[in-house]
Amino acid sequence: MSESDDPRIIHDIDWPMLNKSRYVPLNLLSTFTVRSLLYPFTLVRTRLQVQVQSSIYKGTWDALTTTVHYEGFRSLYKGFLVYNFQLVPGLIYITTFEATRSHANILTKNEYLRAGFAGSTASLVAQILACPIDIISQHMQLVGLTSPGKKIRTKDGITSVSDTTVTEANITRRQIRRIHVPKEIRNSNYLIFKHICKIVLYENESNNHKPRLSLKGFYRGYFISTFLFSLTSAIWWPSYYFYQRQMLNIEARFPNLFPLPLLVIQCIAGPLSSLTSTLLTNPLDVCRTRIQVEQERRKVMQIMHELWQEERFKVFTKGLTARLSHSCVYSLFIIFGYETVKRISLKEEYKGQVRW
Repeated sequence: MSESDDPRIIHDIDWPMLNKSRYVPLNLLSTFTVRSLLYPFTLVRTRLQVQVQSSIYKGTWDALTTTVHYEGFRSLYKGFLVYNFQLVPGLIYITTFEATRSHANILTKNEYLRAGFAGSTASLVAQILACPIDIISQHMQLVGLTSPGKKIRTKDGITSVSDTTVTEANITRRQIRRIHVPKEIRNSNYLIFKHICKIVLYENESNNHKPRLSLKGFYRGYFISTFLFSLTSAIWWPSYYFYQRQMLNIEARFPNLFPLPLLVIQCIAGPLSSLTSTLLTNPLDVCRTRIQVEQERRKVMQIMHELWQEERFKVFTKGLTARLSHSCVYSLFIIFGYETVKRISLKEEYKGQVRW
């Protein structure tokens, strides 16, 4: 009998089996490390999704090299501090997922249905905090984004010629309208953050009315964002367990051919799940980004129609390389950290029963 067939060996660590006081801080540390390493891909993905056709960057590598060349290496981490506030909704997401999946045993014993339901529920809860953080960090990622042909480099950073010499019609044609950040404050992340928050808070300001404080700007695109992440989770988690199960079945059939540690199998299943969910949801992600960073408030259907007019079938691949690179590598590292942390955080009575 192979190890994968031994009923005494646990392959899937459930929520009640974990020491929460150890699991929570280790999970935060693991997630922070992965997010820090892969943040440049997050920034590039946002920039590629926002540009009209290929008016600024030709692709992922071009976006990375052009950003570094004109804005400096530090520009790859614009909005990074704000983005890391996502650790809080991220922790809420994973704890909600684990708890819901554990209690979903009452509803169904099917591991794929439990995973899909738990993932969707976790996304619904986490997006309440995640959406405002997303919006602010995306706006910060776009500061300084201009066609390379219209930029000159200075010792203090970037001076954009297009800000003054290109007509409004050309800007509208080449780039979507977004929050303008004055050049004199672009070297201070705090001032950029403060400026963007003020604009978002008073985004409904009208010439006929006094400025009115509103949180609506922080929840722009909330419904499509929640739908997107719930759908992604509903695809990702069942796919993760499906790919893992298939590889375990192959191992059971050919025990001498694939003697892999379970952690390696899980680290393969993670990127495969990301590949599946990313390919199926990319157009929705492009639409969500456009809605959240445009200065003008428009309906979802209007944005989708505009995207179709601009890109046609290229909307399915817009920013896809950056998103795939980010999501697949992110899944590889996050699953390695997630599954390792779960094993380290096991209660004493379960240690030695879990397959590594």
